[in-house]
Amino acid sequence: MVIGLVFLGLGIVMLLYSIMSYNRACTSLAHLREEDLVSYYLDLAVKLLPMPFWSAVFSVLFIILALIIILINIPVVF
Repeated sequence: MVIGLVFLGLGIVMLLYSIMSYNRACTSLAHLREEDLVSYYLDLAVKLLPMPFWSAVFSVLFIILALIIILINIPVVF
């Protein structure tokens, strides 16, 4: 049960990091969005590809794994 909670906490922290990185990148590229949408999306992909993208992918995997572990370890008798 503790391992599931640790994975859940780690997944939530990683997901929050990726969301904050996405919001920071969107605000820094807001002027470019009005001028050229293709350049906006290309620059957004370049800014998010290395760390925030993989952080979001692994956070979703950690959250799913944590929910499975927690659901398996819930006692049947309350």
